[in-house]
Amino acid sequence: MKPDHAQRLLDRIGVLQHPCDLDLLIFFARHRHTLLANEQIADLLGYDFKQIDASLGLLVGAGLVTQMTNRTRHTQMCVLTAADSSREWLPDLLRVASTREGRLAMLQALKRAEPTHPGSNNDRHVEGADAGP
Repeated sequence: MKPDHAQRLLDRIGVLQHPCDLDLLIFFARHRHTLLANEQIADLLGYDFKQIDASLGLLVGAGLVTQMTNRTRHTQMCVLTAADSSREWLPDLLRVASTREGRLAMLQALKRAEPTHPGSNNDRHVEGADAGP
C-alpha cells in the first residue's frame, strides 16, 4: 500500500488523530453492536482506559459511534453509525486495515500528523504490532 493512499483515506474520514481512534473505529466496524465497559474495550485493544475514553469521545462527537448506557450493569452499548451511505470510505478502511501493510501505512500516516489528542500520554499500545481489533 502506498503511504499517500493511507493519507487520502484518513483525509476522507476526517477525524482520526491517534492510532487508538483507528483501532476503535475498526473494532466497532467489525462488532457493530458492542455491549462492553470501556475498561473491557481497553483490555481487548491494548490501550489505556483514558486513551479509549478519549478516542470514544472523538468518535461519538464525530457521529461515527453512538453510546447507550446500561444503568443496571456498568456497561454501555456502542453502535457504529458510520455505516450509512455518507460513509463511503468504510469498506475501503476495512479492506486496507485488514492487512499488516495497510495497517502500518495508516499508523504511519497518523504518526506524521501527530496532533494533540486527549489521553495520548497514557497510551500503552505498541504501534505497528500485529495485534489489532
